[in-house]
Amino acid sequence: MLNQASIVIMYAVTPCHAGSGSALGVVDLPIQRERHTNWPVIQATGVKGAFRSNFDKFNKDSSVSTESVFGASDGGNSNGGWQGACSMSDAKILAYPMRSNVAPFVWITCPAVLKRFVRDLEAAGKNPEINFENIKDCEAVSLGSDPLSGNVLIEDFGVAVQPNENITAKFEKIKAYFEGAERLLLVSDKAFNYGVTDCTQIMAQIRIESETGTTADGSLRYQEELPSDTIMYSMIYWEDSKNKNVNSKIDAEKVHETVEKVAGSHIQIAGDETCGRGIFKLTWINAEAKNGENNGK
Repeated sequence: MLNQASIVIMYAVTPCHAGSGSALGVVDLPIQRERHTNWPVIQATGVKGAFRSNFDKFNKDSSVSTESVFGASDGGNSNGGWQGACSMSDAKILAYPMRSNVAPFVWITCPAVLKRFVRDLEAAGKNPEINFENIKDCEAVSLGSDPLSGNVLIEDFGVAVQPNENITAKFEKIKAYFEGAERLLLVSDKAFNYGVTDCTQIMAQIRIESETGTTADGSLRYQEELPSDTIMYSMIYWEDSKNKNVNSKIDAEKVHETVEKVAGSHIQIAGDETCGRGIFKLTWINAEAKNGENNGK
Protein backbone atom coordinates (compact mmCIF):
# COMPACT_ATOMS: atom_id res chain seq x y z
CA MET A 1 0.00 0.00 0.00
CA LEU A 2 2.76 2.42 0.90
CA ASN A 3 4.32 1.88 -2.54
CA GLN A 4 1.26 3.59 -4.05
CA ALA A 5 1.27 6.90 -2.20
CA SER A 6 0.90 10.54 -3.15
CA ILE A 7 0.92 13.88 -1.41
CA VAL A 8 -1.37 16.62 -2.68
CA ILE A 9 -0.42 20.22 -1.86
CA MET A 10 -3.51 22.40 -1.32
CA TYR A 11 -3.20 26.17 -1.82
CA ALA A 12 -6.26 28.11 -0.61
CA VAL A 13 -7.54 30.36 -3.39
CA THR A 14 -10.45 31.52 -1.21
CA PRO A 15 -11.06 31.43 2.57
CA CYS A 16 -12.11 28.04 3.94
CA HIS A 17 -14.52 27.16 6.73
CA ALA A 18 -14.21 23.52 7.79
CA GLY A 19 -16.50 23.80 10.77
CA SER A 20 -16.37 21.94 14.06
CA GLY A 21 -19.87 22.85 15.23
CA SER A 22 -20.99 25.58 17.59
CA ALA A 23 -18.97 27.04 20.45
CA LEU A 24 -19.59 28.96 23.66
CA GLY A 25 -16.92 31.63 23.08
CA VAL A 26 -16.88 34.81 21.02
CA VAL A 27 -16.66 32.80 17.78
CA ASP A 28 -19.96 31.01 17.14
CA LEU A 29 -18.67 28.72 14.40
CA PRO A 30 -14.99 27.76 14.91
CA ILE A 31 -12.89 25.79 12.44
CA GLN A 32 -11.58 22.26 12.99
CA ARG A 33 -8.38 22.05 15.00
CA GLU A 34 -6.07 19.30 16.18
CA ARG A 35 -6.57 18.41 19.82
CA HIS A 36 -2.88 18.28 20.81
CA THR A 37 -1.54 21.29 18.86
CA ASN A 38 -4.68 23.41 18.34
CA TRP A 39 -3.49 23.95 14.75
CA PRO A 40 -6.08 24.20 11.94
CA VAL A 41 -6.88 20.96 10.14
CA ILE A 42 -9.45 19.66 7.67
CA GLN A 43 -10.47 16.24 8.87
CA ALA A 44 -9.96 13.30 6.54
CA THR A 45 -13.70 12.66 6.24
CA GLY A 46 -14.14 16.16 4.81
CA VAL A 47 -11.21 15.81 2.41
CA LYS A 48 -12.35 12.42 1.11
CA GLY A 49 -15.97 13.55 0.94
CA ALA A 50 -14.98 16.52 -1.21
CA PHE A 51 -12.94 14.34 -3.56
CA ARG A 52 -15.78 11.82 -3.80
CA SER A 53 -18.34 14.53 -4.58
CA ASN A 54 -16.01 16.04 -7.19
CA PHE A 55 -15.40 12.62 -8.74
CA ASP A 56 -19.11 11.84 -8.83
CA LYS A 57 -19.84 15.10 -10.66
CA PHE A 58 -17.03 15.22 -13.20
CA ASN A 59 -15.80 11.70 -13.89
CA LYS A 60 -16.29 10.81 -17.57
CA ASP A 61 -14.52 7.44 -17.50
CA SER A 62 -17.37 4.92 -17.40
CA SER A 63 -14.95 2.07 -16.67
CA VAL A 64 -14.12 3.54 -13.24
CA SER A 65 -17.18 4.25 -11.09
CA THR A 66 -17.36 6.34 -7.94
CA GLU A 67 -18.06 3.19 -5.92
CA SER A 68 -15.01 1.46 -7.37
CA VAL A 69 -12.78 4.25 -6.12
CA PHE A 70 -14.43 5.39 -2.89
CA GLY A 71 -16.25 2.26 -1.76
CA ALA A 72 -19.87 1.32 -1.25
CA SER A 73 -22.18 0.18 1.51
CA ASP A 74 -24.23 -2.93 0.85
CA GLY A 75 -27.21 -0.83 -0.28
CA GLY A 76 -29.28 -3.98 -0.52
CA ASN A 77 -26.81 -5.45 -3.01
CA SER A 78 -26.46 -9.24 -2.78
CA ASN A 79 -22.68 -8.88 -3.09
CA GLY A 80 -22.50 -6.61 -0.05
CA GLY A 81 -20.33 -3.52 0.22
CA TRP A 82 -16.60 -2.93 -0.05
CA GLN A 83 -14.03 -0.41 1.11
CA GLY A 84 -12.62 2.30 -1.11
CA ALA A 85 -9.42 2.09 -3.13
CA CYS A 86 -7.98 5.35 -1.78
CA SER A 87 -7.20 6.39 1.78
CA MET A 88 -6.90 10.10 2.48
CA SER A 89 -5.38 11.73 5.56
CA ASP A 90 -6.36 14.94 7.31
CA ALA A 91 -5.32 18.08 5.45
CA LYS A 92 -2.54 19.47 7.66
CA ILE A 93 -1.13 22.98 7.80
CA LEU A 94 2.12 23.60 5.90
CA ALA A 95 2.44 27.39 5.65
CA TYR A 96 0.23 30.18 6.95
CA PRO A 97 -0.19 33.78 5.61
CA MET A 98 0.35 36.67 8.02
CA ARG A 99 0.17 40.46 7.64
CA SER A 100 3.56 42.13 7.51
CA ASN A 101 5.23 45.52 7.20
CA VAL A 102 7.56 44.36 4.39
CA ALA A 103 4.83 43.15 2.02
CA PRO A 104 1.07 42.74 1.97
CA PHE A 105 1.71 39.45 3.74
CA VAL A 106 4.31 36.75 4.34
CA TRP A 107 3.97 33.02 4.94
CA ILE A 108 5.22 31.42 8.13
CA THR A 109 6.09 27.85 8.99
CA CYS A 110 8.00 26.35 11.91
CA PRO A 111 10.37 23.48 12.78
CA ALA A 112 7.54 21.35 14.22
CA VAL A 113 5.58 21.62 10.96
CA LEU A 114 8.63 20.77 8.85
CA LYS A 115 9.55 17.79 11.04
CA ARG A 116 6.02 16.42 10.71
CA PHE A 117 6.05 17.00 6.95
CA VAL A 118 9.34 15.12 6.61
CA ARG A 119 7.85 12.18 8.52
CA ASP A 120 4.86 12.18 6.17
CA LEU A 121 7.18 12.27 3.17
CA GLU A 122 8.94 9.21 4.53
CA ALA A 123 5.60 7.43 4.97
CA ALA A 124 4.80 8.26 1.34
CA GLY A 125 7.97 6.55 0.13
CA LYS A 126 10.31 9.53 0.05
CA ASN A 127 13.32 9.89 2.32
CA PRO A 128 14.66 13.47 2.64
CA GLU A 129 16.75 12.48 5.71
CA ILE A 130 16.67 15.93 7.26
CA ASN A 131 15.90 17.29 10.70
CA PHE A 132 15.17 20.92 11.50
CA GLU A 133 16.46 22.43 14.74
CA ASN A 134 14.46 24.89 16.81
CA ILE A 135 15.05 28.63 16.60
CA LYS A 136 14.61 31.51 19.06
CA ASP A 137 11.20 33.17 19.43
CA CYS A 138 12.51 36.57 18.30
CA GLU A 139 14.30 35.23 15.21
CA ALA A 140 13.34 33.93 11.78
CA VAL A 141 15.01 32.44 8.72
CA SER A 142 14.04 33.46 5.19
CA LEU A 143 13.32 30.40 3.02
CA GLY A 144 11.34 31.77 0.07
CA SER A 145 12.39 32.71 -3.44
CA ASP A 146 11.87 36.38 -2.50
CA PRO A 147 14.37 36.64 0.40
CA LEU A 148 13.72 38.87 3.40
CA SER A 149 16.22 40.35 5.85
CA GLY A 150 16.43 42.63 8.84
CA ASN A 151 13.60 43.31 11.27
CA VAL A 152 10.20 42.16 10.07
CA LEU A 153 6.87 42.86 11.74
CA ILE A 154 4.43 39.94 11.52
CA GLU A 155 0.94 40.91 12.67
CA ASP A 156 1.83 42.51 16.04
CA PHE A 157 5.17 40.88 16.87
CA GLY A 158 8.61 41.42 15.42
CA VAL A 159 11.33 39.00 14.36
CA ALA A 160 14.92 39.51 13.28
CA VAL A 161 15.52 37.61 10.05
CA GLN A 162 18.94 35.99 10.38
CA PRO A 163 20.76 33.95 7.72
CA ASN A 164 21.20 30.27 8.61
CA GLU A 165 22.99 28.31 5.91
CA ASN A 166 22.43 25.00 7.68
CA ILE A 167 18.64 25.37 7.73
CA THR A 168 18.56 26.82 4.21
CA ALA A 169 20.55 23.89 2.81
CA LYS A 170 18.21 21.38 4.47
CA PHE A 171 15.13 23.21 3.23
CA GLU A 172 16.33 23.00 -0.38
CA LYS A 173 15.44 19.29 -0.32
CA ILE A 174 11.74 20.07 0.25
CA LYS A 175 11.49 23.58 -1.20
CA ALA A 176 9.54 22.40 -4.26
CA TYR A 177 6.57 21.54 -2.02
CA PHE A 178 6.27 25.20 -0.99
CA GLU A 179 5.67 26.54 -4.50
CA GLY A 180 3.85 29.87 -4.33
CA ALA A 181 5.17 30.88 -0.90
CA GLU A 182 7.70 33.42 -2.19
CA ARG A 183 8.11 35.27 1.13
CA LEU A 184 8.34 32.29 3.44
CA LEU A 185 9.74 32.68 6.95
CA LEU A 186 10.71 29.92 9.35
CA VAL A 187 9.68 31.13 12.81
CA SER A 188 9.70 29.43 16.20
CA ASP A 189 7.03 26.90 17.13
CA LYS A 190 5.67 29.38 19.68
CA ALA A 191 5.36 32.20 17.13
CA PHE A 192 3.72 29.88 14.60
CA ASN A 193 1.25 28.67 17.21
CA TYR A 194 0.27 32.28 17.93
CA GLY A 195 -0.32 32.94 14.25
CA VAL A 196 -2.55 29.96 13.50
CA THR A 197 -4.41 30.21 16.83
CA ASP A 198 -5.02 33.93 17.32
CA CYS A 199 -4.76 35.38 13.79
CA THR A 200 -7.39 33.49 11.84
CA GLN A 201 -10.07 35.30 9.86
CA ILE A 202 -13.41 36.04 11.57
CA MET A 203 -16.43 36.85 9.41
CA ALA A 204 -19.81 38.15 10.61
CA GLN A 205 -22.87 36.56 9.02
CA ILE A 206 -26.49 37.66 9.10
CA ARG A 207 -29.76 36.54 7.50
CA ILE A 208 -32.03 39.05 5.78
CA GLU A 209 -35.81 38.67 5.97
CA SER A 210 -37.11 38.71 2.40
CA GLU A 211 -40.40 40.33 3.43
CA THR A 212 -38.87 43.29 5.25
CA GLY A 213 -35.35 43.51 3.83
CA THR A 214 -33.96 43.79 7.35
CA THR A 215 -31.83 41.55 9.54
CA ALA A 216 -33.63 38.58 11.07
CA ASP A 217 -33.65 38.65 14.85
CA GLY A 218 -30.95 36.44 16.36
CA SER A 219 -29.28 35.72 13.01
CA LEU A 220 -25.95 37.45 13.70
CA ARG A 221 -23.12 34.96 14.11
CA TYR A 222 -19.34 35.03 13.87
CA GLN A 223 -17.62 32.40 11.74
CA GLU A 224 -13.93 31.52 11.85
CA GLU A 225 -12.12 30.83 8.57
CA LEU A 226 -8.72 29.88 7.27
CA PRO A 227 -7.58 32.82 5.11
CA SER A 228 -6.79 32.72 1.42
CA ASP A 229 -3.19 31.71 0.62
CA THR A 230 -3.04 29.12 3.40
CA ILE A 231 -1.04 26.09 2.24
CA MET A 232 -2.02 22.60 3.42
CA TYR A 233 -1.30 19.04 2.35
CA SER A 234 -2.92 15.61 2.49
CA MET A 235 -1.46 12.15 2.07
CA ILE A 236 -3.26 9.71 -0.23
CA TYR A 237 -2.66 5.95 -0.46
CA TRP A 238 -3.88 3.98 -3.47
CA GLU A 239 -5.02 0.36 -3.62
CA ASP A 240 -6.61 -1.95 -6.16
CA SER A 241 -10.38 -1.55 -6.31
CA LYS A 242 -12.43 -4.08 -4.38
CA ASN A 243 -15.60 -3.52 -6.40
CA LYS A 244 -17.19 -6.94 -6.80
CA ASN A 245 -19.54 -5.85 -9.58
CA VAL A 246 -17.01 -5.21 -12.36
CA ASN A 247 -15.56 -7.83 -14.66
CA SER A 248 -12.05 -6.39 -15.05
CA LYS A 249 -9.79 -5.50 -12.15
CA ILE A 250 -9.06 -1.81 -11.57
CA ASP A 251 -5.53 -1.58 -10.18
CA ALA A 252 -4.11 1.10 -7.89
CA GLU A 253 -2.34 2.89 -10.72
CA LYS A 254 -5.59 3.26 -12.65
CA VAL A 255 -7.41 4.51 -9.55
CA HIS A 256 -4.69 7.09 -8.92
CA GLU A 257 -4.58 8.22 -12.53
CA THR A 258 -8.35 8.66 -12.75
CA VAL A 259 -8.78 10.52 -9.45
CA GLU A 260 -5.94 12.91 -10.26
CA LYS A 261 -7.29 13.52 -13.77
CA VAL A 262 -10.84 14.18 -12.55
CA ALA A 263 -9.80 16.44 -9.65
CA GLY A 264 -7.46 18.35 -11.92
CA SER A 265 -6.00 21.60 -10.62
CA HIS A 266 -8.75 22.87 -8.28
CA ILE A 267 -11.30 21.47 -5.84
CA GLN A 268 -13.86 22.82 -3.38
CA ILE A 269 -13.63 21.55 0.21
CA ALA A 270 -15.69 22.25 3.36
CA GLY A 271 -18.67 24.55 3.86
CA ASP A 272 -20.22 27.62 2.22
CA GLU A 273 -19.70 26.28 -1.30
CA THR A 274 -22.26 28.68 -2.79
CA CYS A 275 -20.39 31.61 -1.18
CA GLY A 276 -17.16 30.66 -2.95
CA ARG A 277 -15.48 29.33 0.17
CA GLY A 278 -13.00 26.45 0.27
CA ILE A 279 -11.53 26.55 -3.25
CA PHE A 280 -8.04 25.04 -3.31
CA LYS A 281 -5.43 24.84 -6.05
CA LEU A 282 -3.96 21.32 -6.13
CA THR A 283 -0.41 20.23 -6.86
CA TRP A 284 0.03 16.47 -7.05
CA ILE A 285 3.26 14.91 -5.80
CA ASN A 286 3.78 11.50 -7.36
CA ALA A 287 5.13 8.59 -5.35
CA GLU A 288 8.25 8.44 -7.52
CA ALA A 289 9.44 11.90 -6.42
CA LYS A 290 12.68 11.81 -4.44
CA ASN A 291 14.43 14.45 -2.34
CA GLY A 292 11.75 17.07 -2.87
CA GLU A 293 11.48 16.67 -6.64
CA ASN A 294 7.99 17.70 -7.69
CA ASN A 295 6.53 15.45 -10.34
CA GLY A 296 3.01 16.81 -9.87
CA LYS A 297 0.96 18.08 -12.75
